[in-house]
Amino acid sequence: MKRIKDEMVAWIRDYFAKNGDKDTKALIGISGGKDSSVVAAACVAALGKERVVGVMMPNGVQSDIADSKQLIEFLGIKSYEVNINDAYVGISNEIMRKTGGELTPQFKTNTPSRLRMATLYGVAAIIGNCRISNNGNLSECLMGYFTLWGDGAGDFAPLANLFVNDVINLGLELGLPEKFVKKAPSDGMCGKTDEENLGFTYADVERVARGKFDEVDPAVAQKIEQKIKGMSWKTKLLNLPKFVPSQKVLAIIDAQNDFIDGSMGVGVEKWNKAKKAIFDLVKGEDYDQIIFTKDWHPANHCSFKAQGGMWPNHCVQGEKGAEIDADFAHLQVRALTLNKGMNISVEEYGINVLQNLTNVKELHLVGLCYDYCVASCAKESAKAYPGVKIVIKKAGTVAIDENAKLDLEGLPILID
Repeated sequence: MKRIKDEMVAWIRDYFAKNGDKDTKALIGISGGKDSSVVAAACVAALGKERVVGVMMPNGVQSDIADSKQLIEFLGIKSYEVNINDAYVGISNEIMRKTGGELTPQFKTNTPSRLRMATLYGVAAIIGNCRISNNGNLSECLMGYFTLWGDGAGDFAPLANLFVNDVINLGLELGLPEKFVKKAPSDGMCGKTDEENLGFTYADVERVARGKFDEVDPAVAQKIEQKIKGMSWKTKLLNLPKFVPSQKVLAIIDAQNDFIDGSMGVGVEKWNKAKKAIFDLVKGEDYDQIIFTKDWHPANHCSFKAQGGMWPNHCVQGEKGAEIDADFAHLQVRALTLNKGMNISVEEYGINVLQNLTNVKELHLVGLCYDYCVASCAKESAKAYPGVKIVIKKAGTVAIDENAKLDLEGLPILID
């Protein structure tokens, strides 16, 4: 966790250097929960306490506001307390009067959050030269557990790629007492914790998001998977500058039906052995991202024998043979899929699988086939990112020629 702390502190410093000046302040809504506490502590570590300002925003009486005050005192930062209740009551009454309707649960939950973000920008406009933090973490984001243009807004997002457990450990690494980082998360409005509202734990959300379905009750895993998919439209709207910790990535190359038991099949028995090794990897490693590649050929691709190429027709766009092995459906919950071989006149075995990612420290490659597309993807990625540790996990692959010796062109690619 020290690595993540150091990376985050450096990222915050860099963000403020590029988007402000030596006096620009971090303005943070302080709720008393773990997320705002950790963001405040990280900003103090990065900028110094003189450049961090906390704002408490109770809606009437906040039963746990003492937690916020204790955090502010512990960090030694300047703070303001702005009660949003008059604004909330005023806008609620005016809307009811004009619409003739009653306040819905959605209104009661989301409106205070949006008023708080408006308050933060109001404070920033008055005190000047501020950047406002978004305090949401990855677990909440995947569940859609934030208010659009409320706590989902802000200028920079330090926790957006950290799960709840990461946030807790980061807070401890930053020197925060446990009472500030192990408090059960809640929206502070409905009287329930987040996990009570969701019906499952954030720990299970992390397990499912990392592809570790065997560690979660199947019914719960399915519910979480559906929630992640159902909220993807919402999470895509959070287009903020986000801290990305150095990542470990797994690339599953061309695990498609035609390469398993189709026109170019390596055989089900061999593939099942490799597939077991892949699932063992997922279970044993904490991959931050999974990438799938697919051959996605037009029907008259130049590599096909009918067009003068060396291969039978395979992985034609839209056909069953181009589909990824259905056993990997769960792993695709948060995965990126990259298509290749779409240019009718270009034979393309490999691509840079890291093209849409940042801050990758290590890449593992598995899939089909070891001596062609897996090796080619490893080489293309190594050329594009010479500082990344790249490892082909051979047990998770199958070769067309089992005696093949790879020409890695002198690139620093490891075979494990």
